Amino acid sequence: MKNTPNSIPQIKPLRIATCPTLSGKSSLTYALGQDSYKAIHIKIKANDGGGFFSSEWVAWEDIEAAINSVEPITSICLRSLFKGKSVNSSGFLLSILRAEGLVESLPSKVRHFTTT
Repeated sequence: MKNTPNSIPQIKPLRIATCPTLSGKSSLTYALGQDSYKAIHIKIKANDGGGFFSSEWVAWEDIEAAINSVEPITSICLRSLFKGKSVNSSGFLLSILRAEGLVESLPSKVRHFTTT
């Protein structure tokens, strides 16, 4: 359900939460939301470390397709989900997925993950 300019759904925030970045040097604030079709979306809202990020909503079904398409999972597989130009966005999204228990670190490789 890639969002196009004419198909951006209205999203109702359901929960606001915080988590550490992958490096642990800063904290992110993010929102989980739901559109009128009951589809879940994630949005990065803030980074107390000052790094730039894209703040658009990203559909869970697009995230799920991206993380299920590769193994191991790295932030690179999430880059295409963002229209913005910040390379931080995909790593920040991966931090959120880890905090939500949707991916976990691979013990043998730094910054490599697998689905839970």
